[in-house]
Amino acid sequence: MTSRPLHLRRALAAAAVSTVAAVALVGVPTAHADPLDDGQWWRTAMGVDELNRTGAGQGVTVAVIDGPIDAGVPELRGRVASSTTECLTKTGGPQSAGAKGRAADHATSMASLVVGSGKGTAAGGRGIAGIAPRATVRHYAVLFADTTDGGRDGCRLDVSGLDQSGRATARAIRQAVKDGARVLSISLSVDYDSELVGALLDAYKAGAIVVGTTNNDTKNVFWPGIGNGVVTVTHVDAKGNLDSSALRKSPMLDFAAPGSKVASGGSGSSGWRSDVIADGASQATAITAGGLAAIWSAHPDATGNQVLQAARQAVGIRAKDGKYFTWFRRVGSNLPVPTGKTESYGFGIFAPADAVKLDVTSLPNTNPMVADKGVVEPTAEQIAQATAGTANASPSTSTTASPSASPSTSGAEAAPATSDDTGGDEEDTGEGSAFVWLAAAVVLAALVPLALLLRRRAGGAAPARGGDGHESGAHGIHDTHGIQDTHGTHDRTAATDGVAATTKEHSNGVDR
Repeated sequence: MTSRPLHLRRALAAAAVSTVAAVALVGVPTAHADPLDDGQWWRTAMGVDELNRTGAGQGVTVAVIDGPIDAGVPELRGRVASSTTECLTKTGGPQSAGAKGRAADHATSMASLVVGSGKGTAAGGRGIAGIAPRATVRHYAVLFADTTDGGRDGCRLDVSGLDQSGRATARAIRQAVKDGARVLSISLSVDYDSELVGALLDAYKAGAIVVGTTNNDTKNVFWPGIGNGVVTVTHVDAKGNLDSSALRKSPMLDFAAPGSKVASGGSGSSGWRSDVIADGASQATAITAGGLAAIWSAHPDATGNQVLQAARQAVGIRAKDGKYFTWFRRVGSNLPVPTGKTESYGFGIFAPADAVKLDVTSLPNTNPMVADKGVVEPTAEQIAQATAGTANASPSTSTTASPSASPSTSGAEAAPATSDDTGGDEEDTGEGSAFVWLAAAVVLAALVPLALLLRRRAGGAAPARGGDGHESGAHGIHDTHGIQDTHGTHDRTAATDGVAATTKEHSNGVDR
């Protein structure tokens, strides 16, 4: 296994893209002659074609906040409405939001998973097909390689030379909202900046949904995914099991989504390759954001909060031998509605093809990701004040209504066949077992107080990247039984902890 050069180990991958050779896929349930098919297993598992017959993102703008992008790859031609950045070069000139090659791989991959046309460089001219192909994408670049003192990925906003990627992300959120974005996809981790709190409040006031990622390297959550009300996503494989690099046992998780062995694309010596396979929560975040846009496009009169309620109430479950297993679709009849969270899957695996079947506009107009207890930013009171009198008002407490329909699918419409060992009798233990829903309405409800108490109690500095390419540690993070405490960390200067979180990237035989 050969690591990329240090300057290419992208800080913008909060879930690092761990690429593998397109011809050496392991663990994919059904093998095809073209690895692109194997890397798009998630489309069949989630029933994306069925979802798109109802909603394909039409009329919904998705903001992709990331690094620079190559909008000229086949998947994205004509599909990126705008691409901007406020970041500066070392000499003080403006950065370019667009790029070619490896520097643009991450953002290009994320946008392709949302709106990819299906045209690309794989056999037959095929490429990545996004989950919301008719959505509008607007791109905002906030992380660049080697632009800050110390050679780290980040963003300069002024002549100080300090990394201000947290502030740049906050400004991108605000600008995206002004530009009409209804769903924000943020597959990166940055340091806390006070502007992030206000930016999230602006997004909620506008009725937008913010989707953030978890961090593969640290198996934790940093900003903006840590923000109260943000949809925080981890990643699973084709059997519905948490990936080995996925965050687990955290009350901050909201959903799990496909992120292992996903065709995400990447650059080689001959240019863009659509069939490069990658792992990470970044992919799961983009797929979730695009799926929410698809649901919303099918229910244009719904609020963002109601779309989130639909996603929460229709998470994937399959019935087997009197038990309920987490899955990519709702398979069976009279399936339970979760009333709380699991430790490692949040509400469960995101299942947009089933959520879209609900009467979304009849669901509660409250954001189910907002916690009203614990050390959280922004607070539930701040969110309530910001959204008071708006169509997307989100009180600090909410009631849970049952779906107006009980979505289910036949076995033929569910995910690819897997062996019977995909589930155990307990929640995922790191050994690859899937969570079993045992009288879900009772068991999950018992977890609600814990989830509300601890949610979003992380927020110190993200790990800095050392000269050897490994994390040099996080500043100002206090261990409270695995939960990070924000107390006393926000007054640190950018010189101390103003570095975006970084992740490892490995190349296994791919011509990179």
